[in-house]
Formats: sequence, structure tokens, C-alpha cells
Amino acid sequence: MVDEYEVVIIGARVAGATLAAHLGDSRISTLLVDAAGFPSSTLSTHFFRGSGLVSVLDRLDVLDEVRSLGAPLLVREYHYQDGLPDHVRTPAQAPGNVGFNLSVRREPLDHLLLRRAVRGPHVDFSENTRAITIDKEGDRVVGVALETPMGKKTVRCKLLVGADGRRTIVARELRATTQEAAPASRAIYYRYVTGFVGPSGELDGPEFSLRGDEMAYVFPSDAGRTCVALSLNLATFRWFREDPESRFAGLLQQHQGIWDRFYGATSDGGVLGCGPEPNYVRMPSGPGWALVGDAGMHQDPWTGLGMDNAGMHATFLAESVTQGLHNGASLAHALGEYQRRRDDHALLGYRETVRLAQDLRQLKMAQLT
Repeated sequence: MVDEYEVVIIGARVAGATLAAHLGDSRISTLLVDAAGFPSSTLSTHFFRGSGLVSVLDRLDVLDEVRSLGAPLLVREYHYQDGLPDHVRTPAQAPGNVGFNLSVRREPLDHLLLRRAVRGPHVDFSENTRAITIDKEGDRVVGVALETPMGKKTVRCKLLVGADGRRTIVARELRATTQEAAPASRAIYYRYVTGFVGPSGELDGPEFSLRGDEMAYVFPSDAGRTCVALSLNLATFRWFREDPESRFAGLLQQHQGIWDRFYGATSDGGVLGCGPEPNYVRMPSGPGWALVGDAGMHQDPWTGLGMDNAGMHATFLAESVTQGLHNGASLAHALGEYQRRRDDHALLGYRETVRLAQDLRQLKMAQLT
């Protein structure tokens, strides 16, 4: 037996689940698969903006559910220069029409988006399922072979979407062309604490402390957790990874505006993080396939653009796919429009992220907002 869907999406986190939810709302038969089981976490410092992913959550009518997870509304920001204790308070960056930003841990957020995706009858989901091979007829993708908990099966589709992150099988197997690329230049590490107190008492905004070529972040998050992070250059990373637990605290102690409150909080788990990863922009589509989220574009996480881009680009792709499959446009033309919208939205931010990541001493206080 060969299953048939209009769209198969490999990867069920922010980009994949958002795309599936939109396609399901448009009555497009969709199979969503992921190698992980849910709920489960993934490495992420999970800060996102009102004009980005928050607006997507609002459009999907799940923003109230997300807010019920207990994340405070981030309506301002606190900035520290040269690791000094005094801060400058500014309005929230890009709060959009909703008027606030958010930070929500990936385990509850991804699970909530997944539940939204499968709410209707047009989206099926298979967890603990991985793509094995991609089927083609000539140069066009026509399906994918999957390994599921019940065994192997083949699925036919009109469009195969890679939403499976940086190491996506879709881009790898189809040898997707790279539009732009830059070598890795930074690493990011973080840990959660409870009982953290904001600089003005309330947890009402993220904090950014610049010290040389190093940035410390504070993201008040859901369920009483606060994410405290460090962005490190390559030289510091090589030293840091020898003993992340003690060296995380040692570096953070140099950020005087944050340290005392971090020291007074209670650690919730160990130090997590991601080493340096290459930056790239891939061609996001071809005959019978498309890429979204980190599968199609990845920049160093120091600017926190990843989740906003994932949600927005999944929305762009959903609108293009709906035009190409149900509203009379050719799918190839619609996917070309998806690339144009994605690049118009994100290339400038990608290039600035890559340029400044080489040395954060290029930043001035005004550029942090």
C-alpha cells in the first residue's frame, strides 16, 4: 500500500507545525512527520518578537494558549554596556500589533503548535518517524520512503517539505543550491534558573549585556523559568567547552548588571548549548520540494531571528502552496513567490547577523534594539 497526500512535511517543530496548521486550515491533505516523540525539547534560547512568531501564533488563534503557559509579556528591554551594572531601558524591539514579545521554552511551545496542526481532519502526524529516501520521477520529487514505529512505508505527494533543521535530509539528498554562506563564528550556551528577579522588580523584558566580543542575555520565560545565555566567540568557546558548568558562572560574573540576581536565583538543570554552526541561505524550492525554517536559512543565534523566521516563512510557504495547489496558480510559480517573500523578509537580517557576529564590539548601544 502506498499512502498519498498533497503535502508531506519532514519536521514537526515551529516551522513544520506552523506550515501544517495553515495547510490543514486550507483543506490541503498533509502528512507531518518527525524523528522525535512529543512533547520533547530542542536546543533553543526561544526569544521571539511581536512582529514575528507572536503574530503567527495570534493568526493561528493559539496566542491565548501560549500565554497560559505563564510566560510574562516582554514590553521593554534592559541594556548594559561593557559589562557595567547600570542599564538603559528601551521599548521592546519589533513588538508588532500585539505590543509585546515572548520567550517560551520549546518543549511546551512545540507541543502546543503540534496539537494545533492536527486539530482538524486534513493533517495526519507520525512521530518517531524518519525519512529514508526521496523518490523522484525525472527531476521531480514525487514521494518519500519513511521508517515508522510500525515499519517502512512509501508516501506519494505533490510537494515534499524539509522542515527538519540544519541537517535536513531534503536539502542533502536533493543537493539544494546554496545562495549565500559564511563560516561559523560564535557559540551560544544557556541555563535555566528559577526565582530570578527583574532589574526593576518585574520580569517585563529581556536583558542584553555586551562585554567586548561577548553578549549575555536574560529571557524571562514560562513556568517560572528564566533563560540566561552567553554568546561566545570561537577563541572563548574553545576554552569554555572544557568546563562549561564552572566557566559559565565565571564569565557571567563579569556582567555586573546580571550577576547578583543570577547568583541569588536557583539553577534548574545544567548548562545547555550549541557550538559554532555555519551560516547559509539555501535555494528554498525545486520541482516537487521546498525548504522552510533552519532547513532553508540559518544564521548565528546571537540575534534570535530563528524562531521569528521559522514562523513567518512557514506562513509565506503555506500561502504559496495554497495558491499552487488549490487556487489556480502553477506550483512552480507559487514557490518562486515564496522565495521572493522569504528573501525580502530575511536576507538583510541574515547579512547583518553574519557581519556583526564576527566581532560584537562593532555594536553600539543603539544597535541592540
